[in-house]
Amino acid sequence: MSNRRTCPPGRALLAVGTATVALVAAVPGASYAEPRRDIGQVRKQVDDLYEQAEKAAEQANELNDQTKVIDRRLGKLDVDVARQQKRLNSMRGQIGQFAAAEYRAGAVDSTVQLLVAQDPKEYIAQMSTAEAFAGQQGDLLLQLQSEQKRLSEQKAARQAELARLRDARDAAKARKKQADANVAKAKTVLNQLTAAERRRVQAREQAADRPSRGQERIPLPSGSGRGATALAFARAQLGEPYVFGAAGPSSWDCSGLTMMAWQAAGVSLPHSSRSQYAMSAKVSRSQLRPGDLVLFYSDRHHIGLYAGNGMVLHAPRPGKSVEYLPMRYMPYAGAVRPG
Repeated sequence: MSNRRTCPPGRALLAVGTATVALVAAVPGASYAEPRRDIGQVRKQVDDLYEQAEKAAEQANELNDQTKVIDRRLGKLDVDVARQQKRLNSMRGQIGQFAAAEYRAGAVDSTVQLLVAQDPKEYIAQMSTAEAFAGQQGDLLLQLQSEQKRLSEQKAARQAELARLRDARDAAKARKKQADANVAKAKTVLNQLTAAERRRVQAREQAADRPSRGQERIPLPSGSGRGATALAFARAQLGEPYVFGAAGPSSWDCSGLTMMAWQAAGVSLPHSSRSQYAMSAKVSRSQLRPGDLVLFYSDRHHIGLYAGNGMVLHAPRPGKSVEYLPMRYMPYAGAVRPG
């Protein structure tokens, strides 16, 4: 997620006034001082870049989940195609045997065969067998045509899935590349600051992340059931770094943390905030229980675990680590209860 938050009254995080204007020294011959950067605006620019980076990274996670689904479908199609090919080979063998048997029965006129036959009874038996072969062969040919058509359809479906797989993988790589580019831009902005300005940015960020004494309280372990188990898992990861696409054991992105936390509680989730939201039971804000998943931003590209007391436990963004944060610092977009 980005570090952009909706701050409470009296704790404005982003807007800090207009840019400071260079002052002219009263001493004759003094030069103009270099204008000071508006640290609030710098912080907002960096936060926006990080938010866009995480949004792209979550899109990449979603696409990677799609590739796993397509891979499973391809595996099934591979088995189906191989089974169908084996079936066709067997049918072709049967048709070949019937053709050989018909040839051995004789392909000359039936009157001539009757005249030259040493034993008419034997001839009649041979003809009956040949007619039976011919009838079965015709049925097999029709069946073979049907099975060949089915095989062609299966192969076409497999090719379509392969194309979808390539597209999804290419799209995931593009989103990841976009995420990395946005992080690089954020770092460039920060690197252009002086050492003193970087310290001011860091101090402002730390002040924003630290709840005012008495206003927020880090929740104590409580509750029971799957949600409590998931929250306990996430709590054990506090302080571990955010990394795009990571799902442990020592680094995480937002949906990787929630996925593995709920896996510890026996619930399987995809590695995507929007997919986790889509497949879980929706709960209202007033019904939140520890361990529930809370989504943020209008497109739900960030997710964390509700920790109680209005707090969320989440993996924030590159450059930060798993932490507690008041929910009100981010735009709420819904909540779900997996399982």
